[in-house]
Amino acid sequence: MIKQWIVFFALVLVIVPAASQAEQFAVVGPRALGMGGASVAAVNDSTAVYWNPAALADVRVVDIRIPAEAGAADHVGLKDTWSKINDINDQVQVAHDPAAIDETIGLLQDLDKPNTGADVNASAGLLVSIPIAKSTLAISALGFGYAGLYPTIDTLHLGTDPLTPATFVGGNDSAVTGIGIVAKEPAVSFATSLVDKLFIGVNAKMIYAETYVNSTTLRSNTFSNFFDDLKNSKTSTNKGSIDAGILYVPAPSFRIGVVGRDLNSPSFPVEGVFAEKQANGSVSPVMKLDEIKFDPQCRAGVAWLPFKTFTLAVDYDLTRNKTLIRGYEDQTAAIGLEKTFLSEYINLRIGAYKNTADSSAKTVYTAGLGLRLFALRLDFAGAYDFDKRQAQASVDLALRF
Repeated sequence: MIKQWIVFFALVLVIVPAASQAEQFAVVGPRALGMGGASVAAVNDSTAVYWNPAALADVRVVDIRIPAEAGAADHVGLKDTWSKINDINDQVQVAHDPAAIDETIGLLQDLDKPNTGADVNASAGLLVSIPIAKSTLAISALGFGYAGLYPTIDTLHLGTDPLTPATFVGGNDSAVTGIGIVAKEPAVSFATSLVDKLFIGVNAKMIYAETYVNSTTLRSNTFSNFFDDLKNSKTSTNKGSIDAGILYVPAPSFRIGVVGRDLNSPSFPVEGVFAEKQANGSVSPVMKLDEIKFDPQCRAGVAWLPFKTFTLAVDYDLTRNKTLIRGYEDQTAAIGLEKTFLSEYINLRIGAYKNTADSSAKTVYTAGLGLRLFALRLDFAGAYDFDKRQAQASVDLALRF
């Protein structure tokens, strides 16, 4: 037992990097989403390729799965504020309506806060796990899409007097920058038992990435068609990457896991127009080359199974993760429950998660349902924060033998 703990913590030190920044975790699979994203130790299907490849050697089933997920979060009400500014633009520039001028100033000031914006994400793929002797081999093709939008506020042009063009809000050039990446990740995974009750797994993958960036002024474009312009700025590249995970099962009812993703820190160039704030407070579009870097992400989790039909899981990000919103960070704590009925013919899940790096973040509540018909399984789940700022949905179809 002591030897197993020594090996476990030695592996943790290898997987958890010294760097404290990473891209935020996605939520892959409706079982994970239904349980609040707490899945590093609780995962029991081929989505272990993402959540913790070591768990593949413990699950040891043939699992063929097609998951799909989409989500959005608006941390500052960017969409509504942008629409309002756009709608009253003519009243400010042409009619010089005092009420519209004051409203526009107020709306811009509401957006002039650090670390604000909105993001959207999506994932889909095909995963296949196959047990071989005392190990498990998996092949997968996952695709991820992330986009972040953040405002840059022109504080020079916030005046109310139309006779003073140098400061009049009618000439305000506040802008939104959108930056995104679509990453296709074919991978080969291998997991095995290192010592008794201790499993280790690795992914070797190639990331085929397309990056995008563009900026537009709040008063000259709309939220709805902004993404059409964004996709015209594509930059393509590819890099190899490595993930690793460990899982310790000291008793059938208790599991501890740690996963590290993108341990070699691949980065991808992104080239296009960024909105940059000048020394005098004005905002200008700047064409430049930057990068989106996947610094190592690390998450730990525990799972308790007091009965075969009940699972309680808790996860926590060990890294403080960057997002594509400039300055906004994510460090998620997640908790989830699953209760199965009738030999897993019905599976009920509930959970919650919260970004502990954002003091204003709301708790997001999740729920899911899984149905089994012999080897065929259908799962779906959703998430909502009841403040109308965050929502997610996920579904998958699987064959499990």
